[in-house]
Amino acid sequence: MKKIMNRFAGMNYYYRYYPIDYFFESLKKNQLTCFELWTCAQHFDLSDASYQETGLFKKKMTQLDLKAICLTPEQSNPKPYNLASKDPFLKNKTQSYLKNAVRAANELEIPMLSLNTGWDFYSENPYEAWQRSTEMMNTIASFAEVNGVKIVCEALQPNESHLVNTINDMCLYLDQVNHENVFVNIDLGAMARAYETIQQYFETFGKRIRHCHFVDGKPTGHLAWGNGNRDVVTDLVNFIKNDYNGYFTFEFANPAYFLQPFETDKGALTFIEKELDRGENRLLWEI
Repeated sequence: MKKIMNRFAGMNYYYRYYPIDYFFESLKKNQLTCFELWTCAQHFDLSDASYQETGLFKKKMTQLDLKAICLTPEQSNPKPYNLASKDPFLKNKTQSYLKNAVRAANELEIPMLSLNTGWDFYSENPYEAWQRSTEMMNTIASFAEVNGVKIVCEALQPNESHLVNTINDMCLYLDQVNHENVFVNIDLGAMARAYETIQQYFETFGKRIRHCHFVDGKPTGHLAWGNGNRDVVTDLVNFIKNDYNGYFTFEFANPAYFLQPFETDKGALTFIEKELDRGENRLLWEI
């Protein structure tokens, strides 16, 4: 398989109505060797109190020659685990949950944990939630560092949170967290919503960018490639020319994909291959 294709990673988020074995089989059929693990209970059970036994899960990955490159816990409203939790009880639950996520990632040999900054109540000053979030992020980053796991942080769209939506917000957030174990995850959906570009991200964060949620959009929507109007070749060129060595996760979050996730991945890969086969674009195959 050509090199660039080895850097695309599937994600079980839109396979939620199928068992994890179906997801793994679909990865193999689509010749995807890597994936990002979303911790829904039906696929990999994780809570503030416990997480499922990792040995059998890891054994299954090994037998299928699959590699998990990032773990993404459930963390957006209305889930109870919010990095900016206000209630002391929920704050403690969130901290325990995220520490369990780190432990699970360590045991599964997953190098990264993808987090967002959490969300604020509309009835409060967002700065109060910002303070809670940065404090919690610093705590989890320290715990993750000890356990050999890197934190990659992504911006959210304004309808999801008012804390970190833009490159400037992310700069201020990382400065306040002030931890060398927190890196940047470019989510193309949030980036497009903020009218920002891949190049602007690299000019700001450089080598601190370690991960990408790689999606199409109109300009947003977390769409599968070929369903939006982004130029996939231009996007890949912008990553490559900035010496990005990470993965590109298919975080196709539109509910329209829940019924046929295998076909969604297949269609996206077919679209990308077709675009890469056009003329001088073929040079990207081996990068």
